[in-house]
Amino acid sequence: MMTPDELRDVPAQRNKDLLLDRRLTVLETRFDTTLTMLPNKADLAELKAELKADIHGESAHLSKWMAATAITMVIGFGGMILTMMARLPHA
Repeated sequence: MMTPDELRDVPAQRNKDLLLDRRLTVLETRFDTTLTMLPNKADLAELKAELKADIHGESAHLSKWMAATAITMVIGFGGMILTMMARLPHA
């Protein structure tokens, strides 16, 4: 036989069960939705190939700029050295 305290808690327990069922349903729906939006192996492989191509292209572009900067610096410093040597008094 149930005690009066247990009888009083039966509707509260049912409400808790309903709330838990509802929350579980909402979470399952969210997880199902999220799992379909995650990338698969093919998507990741495609992204990896695109990133490799982009990195290679940018690397080549930066290498050209670095070479041009180095050549410009050599020419600039060479001109400064020649100018300084021309202005030195000859002994």
